[in-house]
Amino acid sequence: MKRTLIFSLIGAVILFAWQFFSFAMPNLHKSGMEYTPAQDTILAALKASGLQEGMFMLGQPDPDLPRDEYNRIMENYMSKPWGILNYQSENKDRMAMNMTRGFIMCLLMAGLLFWIFRQQKDPTLMKRILTAVAIGMIGFFFFPYTHFIWFREADIWAYLADATIPWLILGWIGHKMA
Repeated sequence: MKRTLIFSLIGAVILFAWQFFSFAMPNLHKSGMEYTPAQDTILAALKASGLQEGMFMLGQPDPDLPRDEYNRIMENYMSKPWGILNYQSENKDRMAMNMTRGFIMCLLMAGLLFWIFRQQKDPTLMKRILTAVAIGMIGFFFFPYTHFIWFREADIWAYLADATIPWLILGWIGHKMA
C-alpha cells in the first residue's frame, strides 16, 4: 500500500507537470488556442446576441426540424464555413480549483496504473512501459483522435505527445517501484 501511494504521488506529479509543460511552457497546444485580432468584435457580437453559455456547433440546421427538411437545409450548409463555439458569459478565475481537480485526476490515474502493474503475472520493464503507453494511447484514441477525425483540431500532435511521453516515464518508474 505504501508503494502504491508513493507511486501515485510521483505519477501525479509527473502527469501534472507534463500537462503544465504541454499547455503552458513551451505550450505544445498553442495551435489549438490561436489568437485572433477579431476577438473583441466576435465576443461583443456574441454578448449582444443574448446567447446562453454552452457549446455549440455552428453551420447546421435546427435539429428539431423534420428529417427531410433538416436534410434539405443541411445541403445548403455543405462547403460553407462552420465552427465549434464554447461560449462562456464571464471569464472567472477558477485556477486553484481546476488545478486541484486536475491533480486529483492525475493521482487517480497513476494509482490505477500502478494497480494494473501489480496485476501483471510476468512483469518486465518492456511490458510495463508498453502497458503504460497503451493506456495513454487508449485515452488518446478515445477522445482527442476521434474528435480530430470530425473537427480537425490543430493540436492533435501535441495530444499524441501527451498520450505517450509521460506514460512512457510512468511505465519506467512503475517498473522500478512495483
